[in-house]
Amino acid sequence: MDQRLSDAILSGNTSALGSLLAEDPLLLNRISLISPMENPLHVSALAGQTEITSEILRRNPGLARELNQDGFSPLHIASANGHVEIVRELLKVGCDLCLLKGKDGKTALHCAAMKGRVGAVKELIAACPQSVKELTGFGETALHVAVKSNQVEVVRILMEEIMKLDMMEIIYWKDKDGNTLLHLATFRKQHEASEITIRLLIGEDAIAFGVDVNAINTSGFTPKDILDFILKIGGDGSDIYLLDVFQKAGALKSKEMAKDSTSRQGEVRNGSINGRPGLSSSLSWKLWKEFMKEIEDSSTDTQNALMVVAVLIATVTYQAILSPPSGFWSTESGRSRTINSVEKRDILPGEAVMAADHIVYAVFTVFNAVGFFASLGMISLLTSGFPLRAGLRLAILSMTATYIIAVVYTAPTQLKIVNIVVLMVTLLVLAEFARFMIWLLKKWGLLPIRRTGRSSTADEDQARV
Repeated sequence: MDQRLSDAILSGNTSALGSLLAEDPLLLNRISLISPMENPLHVSALAGQTEITSEILRRNPGLARELNQDGFSPLHIASANGHVEIVRELLKVGCDLCLLKGKDGKTALHCAAMKGRVGAVKELIAACPQSVKELTGFGETALHVAVKSNQVEVVRILMEEIMKLDMMEIIYWKDKDGNTLLHLATFRKQHEASEITIRLLIGEDAIAFGVDVNAINTSGFTPKDILDFILKIGGDGSDIYLLDVFQKAGALKSKEMAKDSTSRQGEVRNGSINGRPGLSSSLSWKLWKEFMKEIEDSSTDTQNALMVVAVLIATVTYQAILSPPSGFWSTESGRSRTINSVEKRDILPGEAVMAADHIVYAVFTVFNAVGFFASLGMISLLTSGFPLRAGLRLAILSMTATYIIAVVYTAPTQLKIVNIVVLMVTLLVLAEFARFMIWLLKKWGLLPIRRTGRSSTADEDQARV
């Protein structure tokens, strides 16, 4: 890079930059060819020169997308150094810069989390909430990186932001070595920051819920195994507290889990485990995590295609109920017992003509309902990390309610049953509407977001997802 240009950038001298560009208007365009290892924006981001960064972006915004010889973009550099104003200027080029990956698959949010830059973390999440779900080449989210780097304040901010965005599933993700956040925090127990992180995950003041305290990594260790190993090689006064926290959370060593698993198998053979509370919810949660993992492993294009197909199926099946193949019996036709010369049950105005043959109508309705609810399930999974998730849940449930009412109303059903079904689905929609209003009040700041204690169970967490 030209020494005069480098000096102008480092000193933040916009006048000198203007003079150089007056001499050579193509200087910033040519710089990538002359010095492909580093462009002026990398230098200004590192130096923290906001004004000259803004000027360079005005003249050549494409420089914001280039990586230097170390594999970092200007946004990576500004985020890692906590230059919040420069981060804001760079994000004006496009929020997709937050998803630009550099060395080891790190995004700018990973770099900010690693260095504990709280201001930069907030700016990046506000610009692109999806960035909290991005993984490095080692399968780490920004939250994993923050825990490994002992950046407790960033850990707290990320967990609170994840809760606001309804992306709580991120807290349960594992890296490529199978380590959860609790594994990583326990590995670094000798740091005070990691002890605080452990309390945030499973302590009395936890802001995360449903954390699997007995997750096993690829080496076959649970977090309790790691804590016991650390205690054996030497500990301090805080170890007693952490051990108590682990025990209250129900943490087990892998050997204890193996014994417990053997005991459970024996109970299943004896039929005694049937009806045990929490088993079905645990299996459902594991199934949900498997579905989410399959989605995360697929490409964005695949997810978009699947969303289009799911929406199309939901639309077609919904329309099929509103307009069944045989149409509806009209008031002019009155009551009839004969359709196509075959004696059938009475049909009332407003009912589907197909409903005269209850077997055919039942088969049609069942297959249609399978398609409709399966497509809604796919839409719910694919939108699990979307913003405004609470509003989307309310919309989906309301549409489901209208579908159920339509099915019951067009079938040859007694009015009393129709009224009962309408009342039940109305109560469900009102309950979801109440949840939506609570979420809305939290967004307005009229209700606190932070939760204390662990009185909430995994059921609340599943409902949140």
